[in-house]
Amino acid sequence: MTAIHDQAMHHIYRQVLERLLNHMSQSQRASLQLLIQRLLIAAGGAEYIGTFRVLVLHGNDRRSARLLAMLRAAQLSIAARGPVTFQLRVLVISQPAPSFNTLIAHERAFNALFLQDDPRVELLMVQGRAVRPFSRDWVPSRDDAPAASTAMLMLGHLARTRPEGVLGAWLYLDLATTFSEAVQSQTPVDVMITAIPARERHRFLAWFRRILHLAGEIGLPEAQHCLAALADGLSQLSRRLEGAGGQETMPAGREVQARTPLRVMAIDELLADLLEGQKLESMLGNACAVPEDAYPLGAFVEPEALAQVRQLQGRAEQTLGCRPALSLKNQVDKPGRGRAAQAGGVLGLSHDQLICLLFAPFARRGEHLERYLKCRHTDMLVALPYLHYALRGEPCPQAVKAWLVNVSGLPVAQLRAVYETSLPASAIRVLRHLARRDINLRLLCQAPLPAQGSDVEWS
Repeated sequence: MTAIHDQAMHHIYRQVLERLLNHMSQSQRASLQLLIQRLLIAAGGAEYIGTFRVLVLHGNDRRSARLLAMLRAAQLSIAARGPVTFQLRVLVISQPAPSFNTLIAHERAFNALFLQDDPRVELLMVQGRAVRPFSRDWVPSRDDAPAASTAMLMLGHLARTRPEGVLGAWLYLDLATTFSEAVQSQTPVDVMITAIPARERHRFLAWFRRILHLAGEIGLPEAQHCLAALADGLSQLSRRLEGAGGQETMPAGREVQARTPLRVMAIDELLADLLEGQKLESMLGNACAVPEDAYPLGAFVEPEALAQVRQLQGRAEQTLGCRPALSLKNQVDKPGRGRAAQAGGVLGLSHDQLICLLFAPFARRGEHLERYLKCRHTDMLVALPYLHYALRGEPCPQAVKAWLVNVSGLPVAQLRAVYETSLPASAIRVLRHLARRDINLRLLCQAPLPAQGSDVEWS
C-alpha cells in the first residue's frame, strides 16, 4: 500500500512540475536551472541536498508568490533527477495579523503548488508572535498579540507622528522580533532565500544598523554580517516598549554571539525576470493581495491594516467642525463602523484607541490632554484634574484609571511612562528616527496634531 501511495504521489509531483514549467517563459526556465545549480552548490553537492533546509519569508505580493513557485519548481526538479531534494520551510508573514481573505489567497497558491501534503515542505505562519502551522481557519483574537499592540500604541504616543509612520516604525521592530523567534524556535535552517533587489536590501540593512547604533547597542559585530543577529538587536528595542514603564532590557549582543550565523542567499540577480508575464499568476490563482512590488517590506503588511491607516490619515487631514463626543462607557458600535471594527480586529486596536493614538494626548505631561477631551470626550473635562492625578501616580477614583485604560488601550504603568516620557534617552532617539519613515523607509513630512476644532471621526 505504501509503494502504491508513493507512486501516486510521485505522479502528482511530476504533474505539478510540468504545470509549473508550462506556465514559465523561456527566460524563467533558464533562471530556474541557475537557481538549481546555486542550491546544489550551497548544500555542498547533490549528496547533501536531502538534508539541506531552505527558509523563505512569504508575503502578500507578486514577488513572494513567484519566488515560491520558482523554489517549488527547483525542489521538484531536483527530486525528479535523484532520490532526494531539499527541505522547504515557508513562513507566511502578514503583520499585524492576516485577514481571512489573505489566508484564502495563500491557501489557493499552496494548493496549486501541492505544498500542504508534501512532507518535504513546512508551511508556517505567524500567529500573534508564535510560529504555528499554517491554517486558513485562524481567527485573530485580542489575546494573540497584546504585546505587539502595546508596542504600537507606545510608539504612537511617544513619537506623535503620522499614522503611516507609526505603522512603519512598529513593523520594523515587530518583524525583527517575529523573525528572531522563528529562527530560534524551529529546527535550524541552512539558508534563507530572498528575491528582494540588492539596492533595497542594502538600504534596509544600512537603516537597521543605524537604528541599533542610535540605540547604543554595542558589541554586535555579527550584526554586520548575520541577519539573525541584526534581528535580535532590533527585537530588544521592541521589548523595551513592551516592558512596564519602559524598563531597560539585556543588550542583544550578550545573547547572539554564540549563534551560528544565518546564511542569506540573494537570488534577485538570477530572477530579474521574476515579475514578467502573467502565466505564473494565473496558475497560482492570482494569489496576490498587494499589487505594488516596488517596496518589498510592504509585502509583509496586511493590506486591510494598511488601508485602515491610510484612511485614518486622510480623515486626520480634514478640517471639520468639532462636535461633542461621549465617553467610552456610553459608546456602542454603530452599523456605520463595520469596516472600522473589521480592520481594528486586524490591528488589534479599537476605533477609540486609534483616535486617541492620533491625538497622542498623554505625552509631555498631558500637554494636549485638554484639547483631546474638548474634541472627543467633552463630558470628561470635569475629571481633567483627576486624569492628571492618575497619570502622575497620585490617588484618584478607580473609574478614572479604568477610563484611561479603556480609551488608550495601554495599562496605567505605560501611560505613566508616556506622561513622564521616562523611556531611556536612547529609546526616545530611536523612536523619533523610526517614526520619520513609513513601511517603505520613505521620509514622511511631520504632520501636526489635528487642528483645534477638527473632528477625526472615522466611520
